Amino acid sequence: MIITFIIKQNIVKATLLGVAFTLLCSGCTLSNAKPNDAPNREESGSSQNVNKKQNKDSKSLILNEKNGIVISISSMKEDKLLRNITVDMRGKLKKSFLWNTVVDTSRPPIIDEIDVNADGTKEIIIRMNAGTGTGVAINEVHVLDPNSLEELSVEDSVQRLNNKLNSSIKHQKGKTYIDTELDGKHLSKVYDYDIGSWGERVGFGSIVSYEIQNGRLRASLAGQASMSEFPVKVVVDYNSDLTIENFTLFYSGFLQPPFSEEDVRSMLDHWLPKGDWIVEREDTQYVTSYLNHSSDGESMMISINPMTGTVHDTTSGSPLKSLANVDAPDLFQISNGTKYMAELYRLGKPILEAAGLKPASKDWITGFLGDGYVLGEVIRSNLKFMIKVDVFTGQWEKISDPFQ
Repeated sequence: MIITFIIKQNIVKATLLGVAFTLLCSGCTLSNAKPNDAPNREESGSSQNVNKKQNKDSKSLILNEKNGIVISISSMKEDKLLRNITVDMRGKLKKSFLWNTVVDTSRPPIIDEIDVNADGTKEIIIRMNAGTGTGVAINEVHVLDPNSLEELSVEDSVQRLNNKLNSSIKHQKGKTYIDTELDGKHLSKVYDYDIGSWGERVGFGSIVSYEIQNGRLRASLAGQASMSEFPVKVVVDYNSDLTIENFTLFYSGFLQPPFSEEDVRSMLDHWLPKGDWIVEREDTQYVTSYLNHSSDGESMMISINPMTGTVHDTTSGSPLKSLANVDAPDLFQISNGTKYMAELYRLGKPILEAAGLKPASKDWITGFLGDGYVLGEVIRSNLKFMIKVDVFTGQWEKISDPFQ
């Protein structure tokens, strides 16, 4: 089971006209959270009794309840984001916190009980609505120890990522060039315009989502370059002690990798012709075989890289189509080899420009890997080296020559 949390870890002032653009967040409620008050122990009672008691208190409002866990707010009249929130644990334990909260009956707090730190006890996970606006849904997540209601410390993914990711945003001749690097993995992209409010670097903290996978915490963060552009996505996996284990850089688009088998099946259902086709996981790729009615009933095989969303030829690894970048051309329709290679060079050129790379020769593309990546020889600072690059998403990295 996967449970998804959408949070925003810095306070953003939203209006009906728009939202002020902030690249670097100023705070994070998940990290090193400190308890506000000592827990108040009360007589045991059912969640129904707690509801009745709090409903009689005109100074408090119950925001939500699940399995006897009640969340209430001290007052509806306070005009501020930091509010006094009380968590009542089945009438046995109560504690108040100062949390960012906006009271919205259509978006009540969400309560879950999940063991996220592998201690054998299900923690209380609360997602609070901290603000809404045009294109904004600000939530904050709080993880509590069920035995004491102490707030657990979760390493701050936003602060860590803003310090770790290297990026640049440059403008030249009416275009915007963005280059990002994280743990040796790059994503470089060119926008065909330079107007608008661009930052000097890609920042994180405006949109963050959390989910639980196999008992571990996972965060997904959107990297923001301007008011409207989010060129990258980073997935952060946590250890069982709630510290960060690793980061993975992804292309950010309408459909965002990594893709599950269910995602792949759904997208192929809209692309492949109706009929019998199957999807199987082989190593790191999804392999699809289907009947090609335009080739005298010949069976065809293609593969999908779940980390990039690139569809590629199963045998050669040459890229054919992108399931992530909806604006990418469909190379599957090109049967002429010369035209196909010309299109690869056209797609690769802006990626090299954004990354500050130069082709080592006119025919700098030297082959394909088995996962949809193109092999190429490039130059930077007078140094020649080999890279693998996804021409649809702009993801690339320096590698050793696989043929030596």
